[in-house]
Amino acid sequence: MAFKRSTEIQTILFDKRKWSVSAAKKWLIEHGKKAPAADTTADYHRFRQSPTFNFEAGTFRTITLGAASRGIKAVVAVPKQAKKPNPTKKKAPKRNGTKKPWFPAFLVELATAISIDIEAGETIKFPPSGNFALGSNRSGTELWIISKKRAKNVRATDDKGEKLYEDFTGFEHDEIGKLVQYNVKEMKKIGRAMSITYRSDKFSKEGDFSDYVHPFTHYPIVSVDNVKRPSIVALRGGRIKVRKEGITG
Repeated sequence: MAFKRSTEIQTILFDKRKWSVSAAKKWLIEHGKKAPAADTTADYHRFRQSPTFNFEAGTFRTITLGAASRGIKAVVAVPKQAKKPNPTKKKAPKRNGTKKPWFPAFLVELATAISIDIEAGETIKFPPSGNFALGSNRSGTELWIISKKRAKNVRATDDKGEKLYEDFTGFEHDEIGKLVQYNVKEMKKIGRAMSITYRSDKFSKEGDFSDYVHPFTHYPIVSVDNVKRPSIVALRGGRIKVRKEGITG
């Protein structure tokens, strides 16, 4: 694949069979690259050089750095161009000095979030403690992962939310915890979701949980409240739909 504009390195990958984390960091430093904490997957030690949201969607590709026998690869993409200011365009008036982010009035809690795979091979992993809830808006067209520590359970009856909960889990509605979020300053887009993994006891005996992986076919946009340590993650667009058979889209 050829691009009219030049590409830059987004992530550098080291084959685990040939490189230790310390050796990989030494190579990065010697070659003038960033050496952050490694994100180790099944096959590679990954070192992010720049967030995915700094690049144009659809331009990511993986190349080999040097000889293939060295076991070093890089994810490259076309960087986004800075928007030039338009002197004739008037700025919209600010509301109390800040821009309000979108956020559903309340969410229907459906499962426990485990991870989200993003384009270019990056992964958002949620702590195994189960403190991150996977929820959706009442229409089931958006997915939201929220830290329960920053959420509030609201005892409210809502027919649409009840039906969505019962269809998805297979359990008769008893009391749905509506997750309400306060003081969200902004949400930043970081790329598109390739798949989502979650844990649920839907259609099973009480206490019998299973992990489910849904690969997206239309790749919803992923936005977070904090790039380094997200406590709120939104998946919007991509024809998401929460149905009886699970998450689709």
